[in-house]
Amino acid sequence: MSESCYHCGDDVIGKGYSLGDKKFCCNGCKSVYQLLHENGLNSFYAMEEQAGVKPKSSDVHRYDFLDLPAIRERYIDFEDENSVHVKLFLPAIHCSSCIYLLENIHKIEPRILSCQTNFTERTATIAFKKSFPFPELALLLDRIGYPPNFEEKKEVNKSIDKTFLYQMGVAGFAFGSIMLWSFPEYLGIDEAPAGFRSLTAYLSFFVSIPVLLYSARDYYMSAFKAIRYKQINIDVPITLGILALYAQSCYHIFSGLGPGYMDSFAGFIFFLLIGKWFQRKTYRSLSFDRDYASYFPVAVLRIKNEEEEIVEIEKIEEGDHLMIRNDEIVPCDVILVSDTAQIDYSFVTGESVPVTIKKGQLVYAGGRLIGAKTRFQAKSKSERSRLANLWNKSSNVSEERSISQKKWDKLSAYFLVGVIIVASIAAISWAFIDTNRIVSTVVSVLIVACPCALALSRPFTYGNTMRKMGRSGLYLQNTEVIEDINEVTDIVFDKTGTLTKGSQEKVTFEGEMLTDQEWGSVLILSNSSTHVLSRTIARWIKNKNLSIDSNVEVENYNESVGQGIEGQVSDQHIKIGSAKFMGLDAQDGTFISINGEVRGKFMFASELRDGLESMMADLTSNYTVHVLSGDSEKDAQMMQEAFPSLENCLFKQSPEDKFAYTQQLQEQGKHVMMIGDGLNDSGALAKADVGIAISEDVFQFSPNSNGILEANKLHKLTSILVTSNFAKTVLRICLAFSIFYNIVGLGFAITGNLTPLVAAVLMPISSISIVIISTVFIHFRK
Repeated sequence: MSESCYHCGDDVIGKGYSLGDKKFCCNGCKSVYQLLHENGLNSFYAMEEQAGVKPKSSDVHRYDFLDLPAIRERYIDFEDENSVHVKLFLPAIHCSSCIYLLENIHKIEPRILSCQTNFTERTATIAFKKSFPFPELALLLDRIGYPPNFEEKKEVNKSIDKTFLYQMGVAGFAFGSIMLWSFPEYLGIDEAPAGFRSLTAYLSFFVSIPVLLYSARDYYMSAFKAIRYKQINIDVPITLGILALYAQSCYHIFSGLGPGYMDSFAGFIFFLLIGKWFQRKTYRSLSFDRDYASYFPVAVLRIKNEEEEIVEIEKIEEGDHLMIRNDEIVPCDVILVSDTAQIDYSFVTGESVPVTIKKGQLVYAGGRLIGAKTRFQAKSKSERSRLANLWNKSSNVSEERSISQKKWDKLSAYFLVGVIIVASIAAISWAFIDTNRIVSTVVSVLIVACPCALALSRPFTYGNTMRKMGRSGLYLQNTEVIEDINEVTDIVFDKTGTLTKGSQEKVTFEGEMLTDQEWGSVLILSNSSTHVLSRTIARWIKNKNLSIDSNVEVENYNESVGQGIEGQVSDQHIKIGSAKFMGLDAQDGTFISINGEVRGKFMFASELRDGLESMMADLTSNYTVHVLSGDSEKDAQMMQEAFPSLENCLFKQSPEDKFAYTQQLQEQGKHVMMIGDGLNDSGALAKADVGIAISEDVFQFSPNSNGILEANKLHKLTSILVTSNFAKTVLRICLAFSIFYNIVGLGFAITGNLTPLVAAVLMPISSISIVIISTVFIHFRK
């Protein structure tokens, strides 16, 4: 038997290449091994499944086209004077060791800052120093066996699907042919000539060879790699079953005992591949990433005929003029139309130092505007998925390989060890009963027992739950948040703009009346802020139908969180904010100051959102509810009348106070959910175990939050929390089904009442059943 390449697992033809006691099929595999060994990445070969990928020989100038500006900008998500961020499609990603190698690639090349992979999409988001040329990055990836593919990803997926269909076709052809030749055996016809039987037996053997070497190759190569690196995966028992069934059939044929079980062998492989194909189709149809993005509630102000309109970000077209306000996220790559702007790229790079942008310069999607309302021109179409991916990337939790999921994966590994032990016991038992049935029984045991249901229960149950919540108006950062929601004991609400309507209906101005020009200046300044009261003031002034020059820009804009805003509009210094912001004694209202003179104040009559009374009554029966407000106690009576069961209601709370209050609850052992706006409450949202930002008409979201809830869906919060807790019940049901299936299946297999062919059909059905159970239960839950 030929030796296998230590890196990629292919057969070593001839002498091959050697390094110590390691054998390699080509110099490329040997070079990659040396590269990994020299950089302390030997753990790459200790990961489960097939690890290495054979590198292709690369011309050093192969990727020089990436230096062409028109092509380069197509793949760059972000670039500044220090770093470049790109997202590349790497079709060779196929297992956990691929992820390990790519996410540790900075140890090979120090100029690479970070690499984050998406296993399901087979993409890598790579940040590297600007001194590291883009073509060299592509060459390095090529050198270690992961050449970037710059073609349309759909076309590459088609070629991969074709290979799989060819494997399935070969197995199906062999299965049909062998069955046809075996009809005399099936019908019990003894008159068939001995020579004919011998001929069909040998024909079956030759037809089965492509099935073993081509159709089933992925199974035993994966199992071989796992065993060599002292790991175990689901392909190990499957491979043992394949080899046992094939070996017994060969023994029967060449010893003249009969035609063997080549029909069962070919059918076994054929149905395994059909099951895998159907699983792939099912998982693709339930592509959670695509669905999450479609619910991502982000919109932006677009200028059309010099009028502002709110549009969803996917409706932005190249060339559209957009108005971005202070603290809002830039939804797509844009060109600055205004003179200057300050952009915070911490959402993209993690660096919070603002960057000064000049007129005509490019601003990348994900940047956050700091300062007055600024005009931009869209350079490309916007995609919800791009911002959603950025938001998820900013989380410290990796959904793909979470601690909880690793526990489930570990449980699956123990399960496989148990299956092999049970198969061994079955073999010993049948050795005393009927030796002719040992192989059939052992193969059935190895195949019918399937840990897939265990491994799939959690991601599909929580994935369906997350999608259902999206339809209800709550968009979660990732499925980890669902587990955090189920641990919540205390819910903390902000009052203004959360429990009360953002669009205040009753607004009065107390003070001397302003001129049209002064009202215009106040409007221009208030339009630069996304705070609920600033937007309310702007709407109130617009209803006066004044003639205002909207082209005037705010200079020296400043926003003090929780206090007020100020800036220079034409020749006037305008301030809008609390009494404290104006340097006055404590008073209710939002004051207006022009050139240092307080001219009056706005008073707001708070109005609660619809449906909150019943929501709060339900919440207080299951959680400890707290309400924090930055306002004075003028609304205390309204809150008490509306929510008689509410005990914890505090007023005059600054953003710092809200943060401290949340921290204090956590120190008492509470699990806190904070619900507020993404601006004043950003600190508390980030501190809470679960932070939910309320999304009003501007659809602003805070990167510090774990979820975004549409304001008009707040009354559905109780139902959303019930859905989250129900997901835990569904998870238990899926687990119980998996245990029941395996106990019953193993019972039939051990007693010899299950053939390998039927076992091959049942195995994928078990995992598909988990998908159906989780989908149906979550979908039809009211």
